[in-house]
Amino acid sequence: MKRGLTLVILVGVLLLSITGMVLAKGRVAIIFATGGLGDKSFNDSAYEGMLLAKEKFGIEFDQAEPTAIAEYETFLTQFANTRRYDLIISIGFDQADALSKVADRFPNQKFAIVDMVVDKPNVASYVYKEKERGFLLGVAAALMTTRADDPRVNPEKIVGVIGGMKIPLIDANIAGFIAGAKYIDPEVKVLYSYVGSWADPAKGKELALSMFEQGADIIWGAAGRSGLGVIKAAEEQNRFVIGADSDQGYLAPNNVLTNGMKFVNNTVLIAIKQVLDNEFQPGIHLLGVKENALGYTKNLLPDDIIKKLEEVKIKMINGEIEIPDKIEDIE
Repeated sequence: MKRGLTLVILVGVLLLSITGMVLAKGRVAIIFATGGLGDKSFNDSAYEGMLLAKEKFGIEFDQAEPTAIAEYETFLTQFANTRRYDLIISIGFDQADALSKVADRFPNQKFAIVDMVVDKPNVASYVYKEKERGFLLGVAAALMTTRADDPRVNPEKIVGVIGGMKIPLIDANIAGFIAGAKYIDPEVKVLYSYVGSWADPAKGKELALSMFEQGADIIWGAAGRSGLGVIKAAEEQNRFVIGADSDQGYLAPNNVLTNGMKFVNNTVLIAIKQVLDNEFQPGIHLLGVKENALGYTKNLLPDDIIKKLEEVKIKMINGEIEIPDKIEDIE
């Protein structure tokens, strides 16, 4: 009797083990950018993508929140050393150097990076046509800054954009923003500056208040967690602000005009699905408005401005609008 019971238990354990192997959906690691979770922007959107992947595909995941660039390589190495992850994802452009080194040391490990290119045979790089997002927001800002009947809009045709750091992808956003504003009205003046950090809301607020004093009535805060300060300044001054990466309308419901959406959540989901489907493709994956990777939210936008934005989107997708990605090409 005991032998039979033992045999049944052993068979059951074996079947459970086999079933577990069949049903395993994969394990992923993600290293967030230094702004950390709670930025209501880039990192939070990436985290949302991880939660969606867990819900849709049944994956398990581990995460790391570095507070300094110097920590990236350590976290990447620790995750890769375990040999247990189907994919390791780096969030943010400033992980490129660390990922390049670690990818060389672990050639059989699959990696993905969002917002930067790492040219390695085991790295999939997901980057965005930043100028397209900027252009749409510039169009929206230029159309809104002439709405004299709105108490949040002053008589001046001045708008602004505050970037987190002076890097090519932020400059591409600013260039697109300026071009979009000028596309609507060449007389619109566009102010721009840089925080110098992704995690300094106080500096972001200071720069925004300065722009409002100079006559801007709409500012886009493309600055990660630093952009939270821009939103706070707009709320205090009762001016308009444009959010970044995620829908930040709930932070200042009466002042967030729209949001420059970068659907990092969808990007993370795509990267994971490709690995789970055995369709991992190293190299550059360029995403834009056409791929529904960039866009805007309606929030406080009037219907006629939304209509104009949709017309502009179609022209962009059809290649009818040429958008510069360098500020000096405009100025």
